[in-house]
Amino acid sequence: MLFSFCYLFFLKGEILAEAQYVYSHGTTSYHLFMGAVIITVMLQIIQWIVGMLSKLPPRWHALSYLPSILLLAILTDVNKDAIIQFTFGEWVWMAPLILAAYVVAVIIIRRVDAESFFYEDIRTVLYPNYIILFVLILVAGSIPQTTDVYHYELKAERLILEGDYEAAARVGERSLRSSARLTQLRMYALSRQGLLAERLFEYPQHYASQGLLDVTDTLSFYRFNAQDICLHLGAFCGKSIHSTERYYQLMLADSIWNQHLVDYYLCSLLLDRRLKAFRQQLPLYYNLADSIPHAYDRLPKAYREALLLVGDPASALAGKVVIGADTLVTFADADMVAQFRDYNELKAEYKDQRVRINKTHREFGKTYWWYYDFCHLATGELK
Repeated sequence: MLFSFCYLFFLKGEILAEAQYVYSHGTTSYHLFMGAVIITVMLQIIQWIVGMLSKLPPRWHALSYLPSILLLAILTDVNKDAIIQFTFGEWVWMAPLILAAYVVAVIIIRRVDAESFFYEDIRTVLYPNYIILFVLILVAGSIPQTTDVYHYELKAERLILEGDYEAAARVGERSLRSSARLTQLRMYALSRQGLLAERLFEYPQHYASQGLLDVTDTLSFYRFNAQDICLHLGAFCGKSIHSTERYYQLMLADSIWNQHLVDYYLCSLLLDRRLKAFRQQLPLYYNLADSIPHAYDRLPKAYREALLLVGDPASALAGKVVIGADTLVTFADADMVAQFRDYNELKAEYKDQRVRINKTHREFGKTYWWYYDFCHLATGELK
């Protein structure tokens, strides 16, 4: 019972919640704690019934858990493909075959090992049961095949629906693996906290601007989809709009934009490595007039880092953004300027590109500088 509850609550709750939402077309929801309790109790009742009917010798008592373990494995053997297109897969013929073999095995054991009822040595009874139960649990936990990233997606989605954006942004934060949908969910969670442009490159960004918003992703089984992000940005995306870039253009031209939309747009330019367009668009949405003290230094981290790449490289090492004959700003953030110099020194230290990519990623992988220079070149785990 302890295994069943922990397995359902900690490992499989998210995917069962997604499956119930899809199969019920959103009319019912799955509660992680209560679902784990109810399923565990039902499986235990099945074991009691099987135990009474099978009358297995004490040394083989743990075999009475096999039908319950089998049901648990079938219930949790759900992946993204099974959710999209409901199917029991190979269980249609495997489950009856396993149960038939189980019935035969129980009959044979009762006839062959009837004398085990009279063993006085408790170890002779307990050890076989421990081994059987361990094997059953191991098999049950090994059958379902779902990726860690898919679990991250489902957990982040649930936390967003619960309004816990800080926790949603932390899901899978130590993993270099990601997906377009997981990235979108994380970025939305950051945006709801007003931290999108500040922490954008603290996460793996493998999908450029599609990792922010993809209006063409219209799969209906998501509990939280692209239209929910669009609503956060100011308005739903019409069916006639077939690209995210077009959506941004229409929203910004209509003067109904909010700050979240602006940051989504500017961050999409950074993710697509469109520095010239970013430099031109930034003053339209952020007041960077000379009359405002330290206006550039108040910009979010991603924007400040990007500005060091748009001007003269030599001047940038001193913290100056120089374009042509004009000095736009001299950053007062000495730590950021020093970090930029260290990054360029480390980048120049290694000639082999693969070594350079990995070495710089260890120290500067959460900066826009590394993303701009190397993300499109990275392979393997970094990619």
